[in-house]
Amino acid sequence: MKIAGVSRQTVFSYRDKLVAGGVAALLKRGWGGARTPVVHGAVLREFLARLESGAFRQARDAQRWIKKRTRKTLSESGVRKVMRRVGGRLKVPRKSHVKKDRQAAAEFRQGLAERLAEVIGGAVGQAVRIWVLDEHRYGLLPIIGRIWARRGVRVHAPYKTTYQWGYLHEALEVDGRHAVELLFTPGINQDTHAVFLEQIAQSDPDALHVVIMDQAGFHLRPNDSRLPAKVRVLSLPPYCPELNPAEWFGRVVKAPTINRIYKVACPPKRGQLKSEVLRH
Repeated sequence: MKIAGVSRQTVFSYRDKLVAGGVAALLKRGWGGARTPVVHGAVLREFLARLESGAFRQARDAQRWIKKRTRKTLSESGVRKVMRRVGGRLKVPRKSHVKKDRQAAAEFRQGLAERLAEVIGGAVGQAVRIWVLDEHRYGLLPIIGRIWARRGVRVHAPYKTTYQWGYLHEALEVDGRHAVELLFTPGINQDTHAVFLEQIAQSDPDALHVVIMDQAGFHLRPNDSRLPAKVRVLSLPPYCPELNPAEWFGRVVKAPTINRIYKVACPPKRGQLKSEVLRH
């Protein structure tokens, strides 16, 4: 039983077959073949296409589609088995703007190397450092996030409405030194963005810095006079946050702050904070 990796009863079945019919009976396989699955062939291909497009919100939706397509009824548990078999899982969809151009996003991925070469231009023999940039807002308004708890037990998180916040500017270097540049400001506009780009440039004054970022209104454009001399800007397609790895950095930073309330004894005025940041 241990050598063959089977149960005790299976060993007795092997013994009985060997005694009754010899080795030939033992080697004869009495398997009549599996049933043809309900979802197969062209139906399976259509099912996968709909699964990838997010057409099924619940197993019931897939159950109704299968019945309409094949005229056969599967239980909800059977539908879940089918979805797990083809690699499906229940996910929370990410928001996607209705103006997003998927073709532009795909072309940006494919032509990124050529775009970088155009931005770098004739920087021959000069060190080039590539950054991805983004900003996230942090404040006293609590962030409610999911936590593990026992089934059937309702969990609570403290909450208090307090309107005070600031913005963390984040730049992550792609390859190279894997450096990180950060700047926290009480507000955000093109002037504060210029300050952060200057901070990136001063991190290595002898290098050319290529900054990949989105086209937010407070970001400097490539022809802006406030752009530091050693900084080049490469803009992402509109409404494509998934192309920016710095998006995930914000989630990592925010993770320890979920379901917590922070108290400020004497909150400073926003104008004072802004002038202090710009002065430094």
